[in-house]
Amino acid sequence: MNLKNNKLKKNNWHEYLIPLLATLTLLILCIIISSKRFFWFDELISYYVLNDRSFSHMMVAFHDKLNNTPPLYFILGWVWAKVFGSTELSLRLFSSLGMCIAFVTAWITLRRAYAFWPASVGTLAVFCTSELFIHQNSEARMYGLFLALCSLGLFQFDVINRSFKCSKNKIWLNACIHAAIVQTHLFGIFYSGAILLSFISRDKYFNIFRPKIYLSIILSWLSLILYIPSFLNQADAGKPRTWIPIPSLADLINLVNNNTGSQSFSNAVPSLFNIIILFLIVISSLLFISRAKLQPNFQDIHAPISLLIFAYFFLAIPFGIWIISLTIKPIFVARYMMPSMLGLSIILAYFCSVIISLGQSSKKINLKFLNFGSLWITPQSILLSALMAILLLTPIFYAITISPEQFPGINDNKYGFKNLPIVAQPSNDFIQRSHYSPERQRYFFILDWQSALDRRSGLLPTQIYKVMDAFKRNYPEVFEQNVRQSKDFLKTYKRFLVLDSLEEKKCTLDRTIKDLDCPQWLNTRILNNPDYKVTYLGQIDDRKILGTIDSKKLLLVEKK
Repeated sequence: MNLKNNKLKKNNWHEYLIPLLATLTLLILCIIISSKRFFWFDELISYYVLNDRSFSHMMVAFHDKLNNTPPLYFILGWVWAKVFGSTELSLRLFSSLGMCIAFVTAWITLRRAYAFWPASVGTLAVFCTSELFIHQNSEARMYGLFLALCSLGLFQFDVINRSFKCSKNKIWLNACIHAAIVQTHLFGIFYSGAILLSFISRDKYFNIFRPKIYLSIILSWLSLILYIPSFLNQADAGKPRTWIPIPSLADLINLVNNNTGSQSFSNAVPSLFNIIILFLIVISSLLFISRAKLQPNFQDIHAPISLLIFAYFFLAIPFGIWIISLTIKPIFVARYMMPSMLGLSIILAYFCSVIISLGQSSKKINLKFLNFGSLWITPQSILLSALMAILLLTPIFYAITISPEQFPGINDNKYGFKNLPIVAQPSNDFIQRSHYSPERQRYFFILDWQSALDRRSGLLPTQIYKVMDAFKRNYPEVFEQNVRQSKDFLKTYKRFLVLDSLEEKKCTLDRTIKDLDCPQWLNTRILNNPDYKVTYLGQIDDRKILGTIDSKKLLLVEKK
């Protein structure tokens, strides 16, 4: 197996086509999807904070219970919004740009350790086929920035390990990168810690000790001290319960298999085969590392060994988070762990290099057809080029085939009663309509702490109560009149409409995905109150949201 360090050369201009084409693919993907989808609840949180009238007020709103995340995304995003605007496309392109930076950085890092084809397969197979990446590439949230910074951490890890003597500038830059990682997402501390353990384990393997590098990472974590007051206030939104359900084994399998969402175990069984294959690849790479010191060209494979060690620690994070979620507190959310897929890119690049080197050692296919500069056209390169084309086009085909969402509230006047206010129980329905509808003043969200605390309401309503209250507090010009306490609303309006789920839902607190959100205000304050008459008007809103049908019913409520 030949793992010679193939560094990028100036005359290998054709190699840069892969990062260029991948960047174009991700940007086009974002443009197409953004034209078909409206902002949803989480994105609208980003919108209102990033579109704030002033930086100082934005930081006040950030400190409140709207998010539970460090401030770097909102600081950079606020500047981006002031320069490029705060439309759906603009804010989503900010995320897509982070994904593009992550791809290019990961590709360059892998290309420094592996040949062109393994580096390209390893990055494209993850960035262009992952449901998780495709979704987050087109959402106005912090995950693109988070992935970009973790990729920079990977690049700096490789740069430092290639230096015989690490300069002060590299150490300072490493500290800044890790400070940015932990200031972008709460899981940043896990990934920064994984890079620290990768340094220590790698140095242990090569019998060296570099305390300044380790210390630069640890000291970067001190930047979180400034965030602690905001964190404590934001964390209160998760009391008395948080929305994150306890993960199943299927959730873990789907994440490591590069998918997203919570599915049944039966749907995850096909993915289990891929996990077994990945496990075998990891075992083979571990055997390679264990025998590397016996090889005569041991110095030439320092970089691949270092990257594999990095990959093991990044891939271990989802397993660790899964165990923590089962034993201590549920914190397992697939998009929080996107950077772990960088480890998968490294593993795939290693595996591809093994396959290609085995094929090159065989005499069955070893013909060179044409020399194009420094690039030989061979049967192998033709097949790999076809694979690259398929991977690059996969996200575009996905974006083209998805159906566009209907305009929020487009069917709300289906049964008449155009002058009546509409209470939207699901928070996403309310915030989308209040943002997009030309009749936004008709829509109301009801704050009722007793209903939110009801066990039948599920995991999310208490947190939604505090988030919507924070919206009203920080952006009164938008939400003051339409986010109302239950008593205040019922005292003001004797006749109104209610937009609710098609089927009556009663959740439990068993912490499963089915027990997420079952608002109970209608049940506790209206249906069980003999003073009100409720008339079922009919079904509306057969909208496709993220591939699922979202049907609602409309009720007429009249006080007797």
